[in-house]
Amino acid sequence: MPDSTMAPPPAEWPGLSRRRFLGGVGASAAALTVGSVLGTAESASAAYYMKWGAVVSPGDASNNIDFNRKVDILRRMRPQTARISMFWGDPWNRRFSDAQLEALRGTGLTEMIIQSSEDPDPNLARHQLNLMLPYIDAHPNTLFVWELGNEPDWHLPNDPWLARWKRLATIRDNKPAQDRGNLLWAINMPAGRWNGDGSGFTFGTSGRYFDAFVRDTGDGLGGMLSGPYQPDVVTVHCYSSTYLTRGADGGGERNPYKMIDYVRGWNSRISMKVTEAGIDGAKSDRGYRYVNFGSSVANETAGQIDSVCFYGIPPAERQYGIWETEADQIGTHP
Repeated sequence: MPDSTMAPPPAEWPGLSRRRFLGGVGASAAALTVGSVLGTAESASAAYYMKWGAVVSPGDASNNIDFNRKVDILRRMRPQTARISMFWGDPWNRRFSDAQLEALRGTGLTEMIIQSSEDPDPNLARHQLNLMLPYIDAHPNTLFVWELGNEPDWHLPNDPWLARWKRLATIRDNKPAQDRGNLLWAINMPAGRWNGDGSGFTFGTSGRYFDAFVRDTGDGLGGMLSGPYQPDVVTVHCYSSTYLTRGADGGGERNPYKMIDYVRGWNSRISMKVTEAGIDGAKSDRGYRYVNFGSSVANETAGQIDSVCFYGIPPAERQYGIWETEADQIGTHP
């Protein structure tokens, strides 16, 4: 895709530090502090600040839209955050140029979540982040979140132990040299698949996989949610066919809050972000249902979740794609 020719974003806000980006009381402290300094969005409620955004995927030959249209759709959502699928389909090369990132930042972003490839090992993750560090260094007052992996129960459906090792070893091996004051390290949790869900997942229940993925195995890496190499942030996905509310679609394995609840069952203070959320199937009010979710999830987690990205700005599967009408609905958020 050609680079956008849109004007660069306004000058960044001065004076932010890593301490302001990540407070000492979980996501709520980080969000409230950054929100009060940046002043670019209103609170989702009287208690907790929420950042709103979407997943932005690169185009491809089979399903593409003009990049300027992607930017316009994101702007309609009045965003503060976005999850950038930087290595989608190509683990060795960036899929967005600096100029395109500037156009996305110009929609109002104060946070950019940079997604690694789907299942990197420490060496591949190091290569990918090295490609991003010049841009990160050039924007010290923007918060960047380096999200390692995507839905490990899809890519390693029967080996949560290897998925765990790859991610924690990446932090152990790479963070000392690659860390930055405006960079947080995140690990994406399992999607929550279960045996019989139609994906080919055969490990068993989502809870069994999650337990194996986060538990300390005695190899020196510690636990995923507590230990010497735990991430600054964990990211989760929430999907439903009807509403993004706890117990929707009959609850149980189909509960869109399932992974949120799993994480909170192990650690109710670690910072969390929802980097994919969606309703499977077009509905005339789907964007408003998204607003209801984003407006309530911070309070329902005592501020542990401070940002949500909906899936996704096309190209995306049509049943999940956010187009102009839905973007306008999401843009009514607090």
